[in-house]
Amino acid sequence: MFVPGIAECILLVLTIICSGAAHNILVLTPITTPSHSNVFEPLVAQLADRGHFVTYWNGLLPSDKSDKSSWVMKSNQTTVANSSNLRLLTSPNLVRLNSQHEIDFNDRDSPFRLLFRMPGTLEKYCKAIYEDPVFHWLMNSKERYDLIILDGFSNDCTLLLAEVFDVPFIYLNCFPPTPWLLYAIGSPLAMDHFPNPSGTRDKMDLWQRTFNVVTGLGGLFIYNWHILPTIDRVASRVLGKHNLTPILDIQSRRLSLLMTNTHFSINFQLPTSSAVVEVGGLHLGGKLKRLPKDLVSFLDGSGDAGFIIVSFGSMLRGDGLPKDFRRLFLSVFARLPQRVVWKWEDQSKLGESEELIPSNVKTISWLPQKELLSHRNARLFISHGGLLSKQETIFNGVPAIFLPVWADQPINAQKAEDDGYAIRLCWDELTEEILYNAIQAILTNPRYAKRMQHVSALMQDQIDKPMDRAIYWIEYVIRHQGAPHLRNASRDLMLPQRALLDVMCIFFIFTFSMIYVIYRLCLFCSALYRWKDMMIGLHKKDD
Repeated sequence: MFVPGIAECILLVLTIICSGAAHNILVLTPITTPSHSNVFEPLVAQLADRGHFVTYWNGLLPSDKSDKSSWVMKSNQTTVANSSNLRLLTSPNLVRLNSQHEIDFNDRDSPFRLLFRMPGTLEKYCKAIYEDPVFHWLMNSKERYDLIILDGFSNDCTLLLAEVFDVPFIYLNCFPPTPWLLYAIGSPLAMDHFPNPSGTRDKMDLWQRTFNVVTGLGGLFIYNWHILPTIDRVASRVLGKHNLTPILDIQSRRLSLLMTNTHFSINFQLPTSSAVVEVGGLHLGGKLKRLPKDLVSFLDGSGDAGFIIVSFGSMLRGDGLPKDFRRLFLSVFARLPQRVVWKWEDQSKLGESEELIPSNVKTISWLPQKELLSHRNARLFISHGGLLSKQETIFNGVPAIFLPVWADQPINAQKAEDDGYAIRLCWDELTEEILYNAIQAILTNPRYAKRMQHVSALMQDQIDKPMDRAIYWIEYVIRHQGAPHLRNASRDLMLPQRALLDVMCIFFIFTFSMIYVIYRLCLFCSALYRWKDMMIGLHKKDD
C-alpha cells in the first residue's frame, strides 16, 4: 500500500485548490489588428498560466512566428501544443480580412469619414464572422463558459455567443472609451471635460464643448440606433434566424465591466464608475525579443547622436505615405547626424531616382518597437500617436513627435503635447522646416526629456501591475456571477434622463409657471390699484 509523503500531499492539495479556482473563459477578437492582439495575447497567456481554461478566437495568426512548432493546426482551429488549457481558434478568411482594413493617410482629411463608413464596414465584418466555421462551431458547442471577454471595437456581432452560452461579458477596449461604450456601462459621459476622439483637450471653451457634445452624441446615436440594428439585420439574414435577441438588449443585460487600456497619468481623466477599470500598459514589461545582428550593429553604431524611430502603427503602412511627405521626410533625415529606423513594408516603393535614401536611414518591414524604444541610444520617436505607441514611448522614457491621422490619435497627441514631452504636428501644415525644427527642439531642449521622465515615473507608480489588476477583475466578475452589484442604475435610464433633461424641463416649466403667475398677479394688482384710484376719484367727484 502506497502512503503519500508530505510533498505529494502538498501537491495534491494545491492541485485541488487550483482546479477549484479554474474557470472556462472565451476571448473573442475575430476583428482585430496587430496592436490590439499585442494587448490580448499577453492577457490570454497569463489567464492560462494561472490555471484557467481559455478559448481564444483571434482574427490574426499568432504574433510569435518564431515558434510555429508550438502550434498545431486542425482545420479552422489551432491548439497550443505546449499548454493543455489554452486553445486558439483561427479563421483564414478573417486573417485576410484583418490585413486589409482600408485605412490610409488620406483619412486625415475628414475625422468623420470613418464614422460614416462604420455601418458598411461593420456589415462586412459581421457577415464574415457569421459565415465563418469557427462561429458556427462555437454556436453549436456544448461547452460551458463562465465569462466572455471581447474587444470593444468592431466585435459586437459576436455578442450573440453571450446569449447562447448564457454568460456575462467584459469589454476590453484598446483605446480611450468611446461615448457609446461609456453609455453602455452607465458611466457619465462628462462631455464638459472628457473629449471624445473627435475632440481636442479637457480644457474647452464654449464652442469646443459644443463641438464635443454634438460629435459625441452624434456618434452615440449613430452607433446605438443605426449600427447595432444593422448588425441585427445582418445576423438575421446570414444565419437565417428571425427570433435572435437584439445586440443592444444583450449588451444591456450581460455587460458586467469595461476594461480600458488607459491610465490617468497619461490620458484625459475618465468619468468615474465602479464598472470602468483602467488597465493601461497591459502589454508592457515582460521579456524583450532579440534583435537581428545587422539591426543591432546599426543601432550601436549611432554613437552619442543616437537614433530616431519612425513608425505609424500597424494599420497605417509606411509605404502608403504620399510621395510629397515621403520626400519631405527623406530630405529632413538627410540633414540629421542621427540614424533613422523607419517601418517601411515594401522596399520597391522607396529609392526612386528622385528619392535617394540617405546613408543614415534604415528601412525595415516590421518594427520591433518596444525593443527599439528600450535601446540606450533611442533619442526620438516619430509616430501617429496610437495609444499603445504612446504607452511604449512613455514606459521607455523617449520623447516623441506625433502626427495623428484618425480615431483617438488626435487626443492622444494633444494630451502628450499638453504634458510637455511631445510635439504635435499637423499633416496639412507640415513642411520640411517645421519637421526639422520640431526634431531639433526635442533633441536639444532638455525640458522634453525631463518632462518625459516625470510622466514615465507617474505611469509606473501604481499600486499593482496592470496585468494583475486586469486578471483580478476578470476573476471578480466570475466569482460574483457577473457582478450585478456593479451595475449602475443609470443604465436603465434613457439618454435625456441621464442628462437630467427631464429634470431641467421640470425646473423650466416650474420657473416659467411661477414667472407667469407672478406676472398675472402683478397685472391683477395693477388693475386693482387702478380700480381703487378710479373709485377714490369718483368719490371725490361726488363730494
